[in-house]
Amino acid sequence: MRLAIADPPYLGRAHRWYGGGRGPGRDRRQTGRNGKQPEPHPNAKKWDKPETHIALLADLARSYDGWAMSCASDSLTTLLPTAPPDVTVGIWHRTNAIPGGGRILRSWEPVLFYVPRTRRNRSQGLMTRDVLTAPVRQQGFLGSKPPEWTRWVLAVLGYDPGIDDLDDLFPGSGAVTAAADGLLPLPPQQPSATPPEEPEGGVVIPLHRGR
Repeated sequence: MRLAIADPPYLGRAHRWYGGGRGPGRDRRQTGRNGKQPEPHPNAKKWDKPETHIALLADLARSYDGWAMSCASDSLTTLLPTAPPDVTVGIWHRTNAIPGGGRILRSWEPVLFYVPRTRRNRSQGLMTRDVLTAPVRQQGFLGSKPPEWTRWVLAVLGYDPGIDDLDDLFPGSGAVTAAADGLLPLPPQQPSATPPEEPEGGVVIPLHRGR
């Protein structure tokens, strides 16, 4: 099966985080917990447009048997109405979320899952919770995911390295690739017979090609 992980710049935050913009009350670009700043991306602004994320959802539904797409909690009302009807929402509970400018501390992020149809029943794989409790780690750039996140996402998708093709659509800091590499029997970026086309967000990194 063809599986994909999409961790795009979040709606309403792309230019601020990756395009040289500034958040409210800030006098410099935001950085990750380890002090690193992401490289400026010339197309960051387009990811602040809802239609760009909606187009990504449509491409995922059209091109893959199963997929996961991360987003911010305040984007759900925009994205869910355009997603396939059998998409489910998983929750990453960030135990060390940093307070923002509001009174309510946002300590979770959603992940939209489209689990392959043949991997939804209890008899078709290991049971996996739809909630991950894990801290944000001091690694990579702002927005990078911890290794636990990648492994949880792959478990929800029912990933089988022996038969599945896995693409990382937004390689970014390389955190997803690094975490998934430990689960794979073959090296990452294994060439395929028909390389996938470049998505709207950047270059597809084929993490693994099933045997």
